[in-house]
Amino acid sequence: MQKGFEMKRRIGLVAVFLCLLVFGYFKEGATVEKKVFHWKFSSHTSPGNKSVGASQSWWVEQVEKRSNGQIKVKMYWVDELCGPKEMMMAVKSRLADVVGQVPSYTPGETPIWNATYLPFISAPRLDQSVVVYNRLAKESKPFIEEMNRFNCVYGGSYEDEGYNLIGKKAVRSVNDLKGLRIRCMPDLGVVLKQFGGIPVTVPVTEMYSALDTGIVDVIAQARSAFRAYKLDELSKYITLDMDMGCSPNIYLINKEAWNELPDDLKKVVQGVIVDIPAFMWDFQHRPNRLAEGETVIRNRGIETIRFPKPERLKLVSKAEEVWEAWAKRSGNYESAKKALADYLKIRDEVVSTYPQGVPGINYK
Repeated sequence: MQKGFEMKRRIGLVAVFLCLLVFGYFKEGATVEKKVFHWKFSSHTSPGNKSVGASQSWWVEQVEKRSNGQIKVKMYWVDELCGPKEMMMAVKSRLADVVGQVPSYTPGETPIWNATYLPFISAPRLDQSVVVYNRLAKESKPFIEEMNRFNCVYGGSYEDEGYNLIGKKAVRSVNDLKGLRIRCMPDLGVVLKQFGGIPVTVPVTEMYSALDTGIVDVIAQARSAFRAYKLDELSKYITLDMDMGCSPNIYLINKEAWNELPDDLKKVVQGVIVDIPAFMWDFQHRPNRLAEGETVIRNRGIETIRFPKPERLKLVSKAEEVWEAWAKRSGNYESAKKALADYLKIRDEVVSTYPQGVPGINYK
């Protein structure tokens, strides 16, 4: 009798012990599932920026929302964590887990990604361009190798519409470029210089003062930047349909930060990346944003000029020699030529696949 009772007691203790082990196992598993990953995002712009800043904030919001808070991202705006020209070292060292990299700020570190800034190379629509960047980051060896050198992976991008002109002088044909002081990117400046333009390098944060003081006559920028940087306050003319190139801001994620994520959270971030092209198109074409810009143009009496297609083709005809010069100065000619070939191939495929643009998401 006593032995039977003792046996039952021991069996009961073993059962309790096993229950505790099982409970502890599931509790530990639940803890792992709910682990929160804290990322630092270093931006080159300010929180009040209505274009890049707003889009980076959307990226952060979507990553946090879709991960149910398992990925928390803290924004560090311009110079809070590192300077705009220090992004590649910041992501390599994991000073920042994510950076918003402007390739043109670091031509020596990111020569291949600078191909995205070449004049007259981009797709017709900004959403198409973002799809091109998404694919280059996955399919093009030179682009991937450049990210590998800085211990990072691709996290998406910001893009504007093609560069046009705004300022105090009218540009109706290539003849009007003669003697014109133009704030523009260096490679675009090489093209414009062949038609008598005078390229002037001015940081984006100094565009307003440069136009105000007469350092430049016109600014080459995306149309959304005209309003974002209040260039329309000083201008008399805006010339559209030149579409001279793009200027992406590439989001890069530190590899250690990326590899720490479980597969389900990696898929969350990848889902955000896939949605960026449609978001960017919706964001840049929201009726209230367009109406705001049009209202300012109308109220200030700014003349809108449509650059003739035959005149634009004269500019385009000079672009390929600039692409070749970029490849020669890249430091690895063969790699640069491969990157350029990949870009053009993927661009043409994307335009063919999405001739009317990427299907919209219509985020609010």
